[in-house]
Amino acid sequence: SPTMLLLPNCGAFVTAMLGCLGLLFPKRVGRVLGIEPDGPLGISEFRATYGGFFLCLGIGCLVAQSVQVFTVVGAAWCAAAFARTMSYVFDGSRSAHNLAGIAVETGIGLALVAAQL
Repeated sequence: SPTMLLLPNCGAFVTAMLGCLGLLFPKRVGRVLGIEPDGPLGISEFRATYGGFFLCLGIGCLVAQSVQVFTVVGAAWCAAAFARTMSYVFDGSRSAHNLAGIAVETGIGLALVAAQL
């Protein structure tokens, strides 16, 4: 039912919007993330990874309306949160900024994985 996919669609929409921001404003998004794209190649990489990749993942979920697609993209967000948590623990990357990243990635991931419910 459409109501069952409301939360996953919200996660997909946020994913797509983050992709739009990365695509259109790579330097601004880089500053927010604490990453400075170095030169034209760095900006290109940023637009591709934080822009096009995330935009396509979000749109793919919104178009497919498939539990499997939502789940895979949600699992990827959760894996990013897990990797960031590992960095927090093992690399000493202990900051409010990193904790916020963990929370955002986990939240988006769980919203998408909620398609399984």
